[in-house]
Amino acid sequence: MDTTVAASYEEQRLPNKLSSSDALSFSQQLLQASGFDKFGPDFASKLCSNSLAGASTYDDTVTLLHTEGQKLWQAALDRVQGRAVQGTLPKSDDRMLYWARLTMTLALRQWKPDFPLTDDQRAALQNEFERASRGQYAIDFPEGPKYKRVLVSGFDPFTLGTPGVNGDPSVRIGNPSGAAILSLDGNIVALPDGTTAVIHTFILPVNYGPFMQGMQEDTLGPWFKPGTKRVDASVSVSQGGGEFDLEHFNGRYHMYGIPGNDNVFPACADGGSYPAALECDIFPPERWLGYAPKPWVKELPAQFTQSTLPFKKLMDANTGVGVINQDTNMTGGWAVVQHDTYSVRDCVKNPLGPLEKNCAYWGGGQSYLSNESAYRNTQLRDVFRLQIPAGHIHTPVMTVFGAGSDGKITDTTFEGHRDSIVAQTRNLIVALANTLATSPAP
Repeated sequence: MDTTVAASYEEQRLPNKLSSSDALSFSQQLLQASGFDKFGPDFASKLCSNSLAGASTYDDTVTLLHTEGQKLWQAALDRVQGRAVQGTLPKSDDRMLYWARLTMTLALRQWKPDFPLTDDQRAALQNEFERASRGQYAIDFPEGPKYKRVLVSGFDPFTLGTPGVNGDPSVRIGNPSGAAILSLDGNIVALPDGTTAVIHTFILPVNYGPFMQGMQEDTLGPWFKPGTKRVDASVSVSQGGGEFDLEHFNGRYHMYGIPGNDNVFPACADGGSYPAALECDIFPPERWLGYAPKPWVKELPAQFTQSTLPFKKLMDANTGVGVINQDTNMTGGWAVVQHDTYSVRDCVKNPLGPLEKNCAYWGGGQSYLSNESAYRNTQLRDVFRLQIPAGHIHTPVMTVFGAGSDGKITDTTFEGHRDSIVAQTRNLIVALANTLATSPAP
């Protein structure tokens, strides 16, 4: 290992402490309390066995990264779903997956193999590990008409504060979408027509770069293609406001006021932040679009996509029954709402006519990565001309802790919000699965 290699911006949060007087960083406390503190050291040992590179070729390394990444993903599923719970944290916590992954990506970044690696190869290895540890290689649906296949994505925690700054409690933030999809992966639902819905899930990063490289399409695409394992529904989920918003419109524009977890924005502001400038609009990868999206053309791909989720059925499904709305302390959960908001702006700085006006600015999820995940999911649906439910669900916000708990890694207020939001999110996905049943012939 070469410990002089600098950690990434995200990895530089690993030493952040809730209080400067704490003996351990927040990440160390959290990983110990979840039983995930072994993953980083074990991974480093496998990379460097007896002071030699644990993998002797690039291909060997890819195999090792897939194995170790999927091991981390499976451990997170096993903990959240109650099969193997270590530590003192409740099983529903999602944060250990994110922080354990960072200890492992840091080890990979500082690894000195016995064979040469170019910068591009190192970046590719990081990507392989990221994808494996996010469940993107673990998806495998049963085939045939007896099954309905449901694919759901969630997100990492985000807005975690500045690296190297102690005393900022935002480092504790989790993400209910991530907690929900960890609880859902592998679940099955018996449908009234005798078929079985099978749910698989994966995690997306809160960084623009992987989206721009096509990570989401590379994960969805194999299951959108024709075949006996083709998906019957695809849903992206993220954390939003004070209710469950079923987003109607998704915009191609992706420049928002905060960067990703890696402190990086798309190269948009330098071109005036207009949709036609540089990387202000989303450019899905040519390998899935079937054509080159650059140079920019207004409707190639479309400025807006639409959800095909069954809004009324989901709103009428009583998904809040038995769920405590932690914002009101009332039973009945949160409202489920069709969210029709969108906005447009001029496509270029000085539009010459109507064709240079009315480009997408905000979708229902505004213009951050929640909207981006929704756009890419539904845009790929349209590429394959799939007539399936596909869209985005914004959950209520989970970033709520009780008064006086800034120095704690968790508290009952935070856990209560997470458990309630996860419960209703699960109910929504199950309700969606039930809409896939074929009505019996009259």
